[in-house]
Amino acid sequence: MRSRSKPITWLTVFCVTLLCVTLFTAGRVTVAKDGSTAARPNIVVLMVDDLGWNHISAAQATLGTSDKLYQTPHIAQLAKDGMSFPFAYAQPNCAPTRAAMLSGQYPPRVHNSVYVVGNLNRFGRGGIKKQEAKFDGPEQSEDVSAEAVTVAESLQRNGYATAHIGKYHVGGHEGDATLPENSGFDINIGGFSQGHQPVCFASEGKNGWTFKNLGRGDFDRFAEPYSAKYIKRRQLPQQLVGTPKHVSDAIGDAMEETVQKLADGDKPFYLQFHTYAVHGPVRARPDLKQEVAKRNDQKKMTEYAAFISSVDENLGRLRSLLNDPNQDGDSSDSISEQTLILFTSDNGGTHASNTPLRGEKGEFYEGGVRVPLIACWPGTIQADSVNNRLVHCVDYYPTFLELAGNQWQPSNSVHPLDGESFVAALQGEKSAERSEPIFFLFPGYLDQRAQPCAVVIDEIDGKRYKLTYYYERDAWELYCLSDDQSEANELSKAQPEIARQLASEIRKWLQQRHPTWQPQYPILRKTGKPAGPPPEFATR
Repeated sequence: MRSRSKPITWLTVFCVTLLCVTLFTAGRVTVAKDGSTAARPNIVVLMVDDLGWNHISAAQATLGTSDKLYQTPHIAQLAKDGMSFPFAYAQPNCAPTRAAMLSGQYPPRVHNSVYVVGNLNRFGRGGIKKQEAKFDGPEQSEDVSAEAVTVAESLQRNGYATAHIGKYHVGGHEGDATLPENSGFDINIGGFSQGHQPVCFASEGKNGWTFKNLGRGDFDRFAEPYSAKYIKRRQLPQQLVGTPKHVSDAIGDAMEETVQKLADGDKPFYLQFHTYAVHGPVRARPDLKQEVAKRNDQKKMTEYAAFISSVDENLGRLRSLLNDPNQDGDSSDSISEQTLILFTSDNGGTHASNTPLRGEKGEFYEGGVRVPLIACWPGTIQADSVNNRLVHCVDYYPTFLELAGNQWQPSNSVHPLDGESFVAALQGEKSAERSEPIFFLFPGYLDQRAQPCAVVIDEIDGKRYKLTYYYERDAWELYCLSDDQSEANELSKAQPEIARQLASEIRKWLQQRHPTWQPQYPILRKTGKPAGPPPEFATR
């Protein structure tokens, strides 16, 4: 006699559902060292190329200094939904910033000796003449070494899926071993040795539509002209139908494909979404130029502002995807509250004034090294908040490790991290200040923009100071950024004790002892020997 099957009860359904949820989220939950459990967020870093600190319409992130020319509604909304860090820093040039973020190390580390794009003897363009220079720039790397433990490799070991889209720049110069796919990234679309996009629009050739000479051709499959279907889906102007695809839209298409793939997986993910915009050549989509022209009487800046608008569009596309990964109009599959977005730039602006900041990309004044930084994690980070903590791009690596649970970290003896996690700041702890200063060392020449120097930024008696030593002039410059963010009033003679204290910090930093710490100093031409750390500060 056959036995009757038992009816399905609410308890059975509950247990099966719980089991399914547990299996799906197992990779997204970590057990902290204290035994507690916490959700591990997806992490997306949207890094723009050459975007100035205040070339966005987000007052929180720019201390209200942005020009009305820049209208970036999606970036502004990100700031309203998240936390802005108006005192965030990068290296003054794109490759060293990307290397510092990828390695979590300053350039004096042996696995990240990337100080500048190209080489450290870039004379010309109005700078000191080569034959007049007192020093030679030393040899440097162009790639983060194959022996380095990248942030992607560490996150993989902590159970993350990893992807890179767009500009990479710090791999492939010294062999394939340093390319993204060999440096911890499960997916790599566009990451190569190339430092910028040669073209902004696709063109038709014998092999069909391509972005000519852009990397290894990864974006060519997104290069077809705008179709009516594409225009309708993205709600773009009809005038674009049949016209060449813009590179910002192609990189956005790759981002959509990748986020959907990652969202379907059973692991939390780390995505580097690194745009080619707004590096030159600066050419924007026609409809975006028209929109900017309506509100802009600075005709020469229309192209640049419109190029920034394409970045803003891609942020909007990203947030829409996170809210509805399969784009079916039903947000029940939203992963927005499980995802941290960091929006930033790789260095200061170069296409337009950075006022009130002094300087531009390539310089060590604030206009060259201060960058926008907005963090958004709905439900976790306090909305519409501002945090004045100092942040440097070396801080991202330890921050991401902490968010991943710190179950695996690179050995301090093999790959130490120079940055500090700012998770506590993201969580709203008001006392979560950076305990160490921010440092820079530059041992060479970058046309008129940079000469050999060493820099420190630190807090003393409640104020933020910046001290720079210039090797070529054997001179110091001191500024109080709290009172003078334009760096107009030099204070080394007026406040020698502050200068002396900060100079001591530079020397201590450069003279630290560790097997991986090997600072490259400018080479004195008279002796052929490295100049060494700056001297003790002395009033002249």
